Amino acid sequence: MLKLLSILLLGLLLSGCDNRESAKRYKPTGVEFNKKVYRVGIHPYLNSKKMYTSYRPLLDYLESKLENVEFLLETSKDYPTYDQKLYAGTFDFSLPNPYQTYNALQYGYEVIAKMKPDSVFRGILVARKDRGLKNVTQLRGEAVSFPAPTALAATMMPLLYLHEKGLDINRDIDKKFVGSQYSSILNAYSGDTLVGASWPPPWEAWCKENPQKAAQMEIVWQTQPLVNNGFVVRKDVDRAFAYKVARLLIELDSHAKGKKMLEDAGFAGFEEANNSRYDAVKIFLERYNSIIPKEAQ
Repeated sequence: MLKLLSILLLGLLLSGCDNRESAKRYKPTGVEFNKKVYRVGIHPYLNSKKMYTSYRPLLDYLESKLENVEFLLETSKDYPTYDQKLYAGTFDFSLPNPYQTYNALQYGYEVIAKMKPDSVFRGILVARKDRGLKNVTQLRGEAVSFPAPTALAATMMPLLYLHEKGLDINRDIDKKFVGSQYSSILNAYSGDTLVGASWPPPWEAWCKENPQKAAQMEIVWQTQPLVNNGFVVRKDVDRAFAYKVARLLIELDSHAKGKKMLEDAGFAGFEEANNSRYDAVKIFLERYNSIIPKEAQ
């Protein structure tokens, strides 16, 4: 009996060793997929928080429709920071303003879509209603806020507008570049500047978020429209994939889910476009540079 028990105990010990060795040697089978990561940059016409709430749902939607990809939304604190990243090729996809879009073509990017409609891409000048502004000559000797020198709709177009209305842009006004669209509007609201320059989407978003303040403000002047923001891709990104992304964006306004995301983002949608659509920007810049003194830009 003692001999039998010894044999059984030895068998159990050996079995346990075999099981432990099997557990050590066993590895789950299967293939691990690494997602392809794409960096997406939006020119900073909104603050970082608003940018995220506006565009993150669109990128989530793209991820749900495309296999094994991830889109990282990279915000920029101001226009110079964004410009530096864009022209250095930091972004795989980006949504620059038309001026930046035109410049990006020289830095390895290609237009594959654009925002719509063009009619909203215009400069506006806003002020407190109690300022009683009727004529641009009232700006002489006053401060005017702008987001940044490279903000096409909210800086360059208003500057050209004021010049054409008879102001000496270099001497008649004190230009304040305050870093963002909201800051430009808030400067006019607070009285730090007499007028703030912007363009419709951030103005409408600010009014929606600040209805009591907005009730005290008004658009006093606006420019003619130009071509809207471009959606660009860096040229080394796979073209077939890039056009799938563009097609999904263009089709957003064709279904209820997409329309809701666009409404929340504060613009109408996207449409087909290519590099040639931005020839109009080239024409504008040639005119702008020939009229507006360099020291006033």
